[in-house]
Amino acid sequence: MNLELDKNLKYVFIKEKYFEDVLKTQGKLTTIEKNFGHKYDKKRIKVVNPKSGLVDGKFYVSYKWCDKID
Repeated sequence: MNLELDKNLKYVFIKEKYFEDVLKTQGKLTTIEKNFGHKYDKKRIKVVNPKSGLVDGKFYVSYKWCDKID
């Protein structure tokens, strides 16, 4: 179950969660999506609001694609 993002906690982008969500919604992964997933896998995100964050300071990612870290 995915919880909303909390500004007081730390999160990383997880490519497997991203790929799973894209496949569920679009049915296939494009080269662009694969490259994005591999490039930003396990990178810290900056929480923007409870539903999204920024990876690399410029790409919005869904809370569904992130895992909390210590």
